[in-house]
Amino acid sequence: MRRKYAEILIGLGGVVLIGYLLLFQDVTQAVPAILIAITVNIVTTPIYVLIVEGIYNFKNLPLIIKTKILYRNQDVRLSISYLFRIRSNGKYLLVKNRKGNYYQLVGGAYKTLPGAEKVFKKYEVKTDRRFVTDDGIAKNDLRFRLPGQFVLRIIRWFNSREDRETSQWREFCEELLTTNIIEDKEDKHAFRYIDYRYVKTIQTPIQKAKNLNCQEVLIFEIFDLVPNNEQIDVLNKLYQKGDTDQVKWADEIIINSLGFNERTKEMEYEIGAHTKWAVNEKYSKE
Repeated sequence: MRRKYAEILIGLGGVVLIGYLLLFQDVTQAVPAILIAITVNIVTTPIYVLIVEGIYNFKNLPLIIKTKILYRNQDVRLSISYLFRIRSNGKYLLVKNRKGNYYQLVGGAYKTLPGAEKVFKKYEVKTDRRFVTDDGIAKNDLRFRLPGQFVLRIIRWFNSREDRETSQWREFCEELLTTNIIEDKEDKHAFRYIDYRYVKTIQTPIQKAKNLNCQEVLIFEIFDLVPNNEQIDVLNKLYQKGDTDQVKWADEIIINSLGFNERTKEMEYEIGAHTKWAVNEKYSKE
């Protein structure tokens, strides 16, 4: 805040100095001319930076306006997660959401690491009480609320990768190995390590949260699992077992209709909209 005030004072001071020199000094002389040139540079450089930043962040302009003006002092919910696209025989592996009766790609929210407390305190972050586990509120998840004015800053903090989880292994392990979806000991051993490729980051517009009295922004980092031959065999084995209550294998048609089977005209099962976004690599209204 002090830096912002200092920048404003410098800008105003520069304008006053330019006005004084133009009105009361002979600007054809060397010293006044040099002073004007220096002052103009000082005053216009921040303006240039703002213009460049505005052009660079043009796609985020609605978010900037809404968080900095409309919802500046209102709580905005932010959720930052990662999702794995895992395929076998032309279909995507979906797992049942642990807290809802729908299916989604393997993945979940990133977690913070020690040190994030300072950042969260600075930006007035509050725990998201929407997600309650058997042990209480889900701790350290990057699902929280904060004043709208700090949304862009916390997103920049996330992108810096400081004091937060950077590996995607944990959710893969928790959802496929710990749950025994992949149950054979040797099959689990095949996934003692995994390779995966970053695909894209999908960020929703700021919009009304479902079943909550606040605005929200959802961010998903999408990854493709790159299985080796041994892992391909295990996935094929899992595919051959077919659909269960915990696992579904879905093609793009089913995913794009969020579980509605166009061929049978029946709702097979509900699929989370974020799975559709991940498969299509773009956000869309449901």
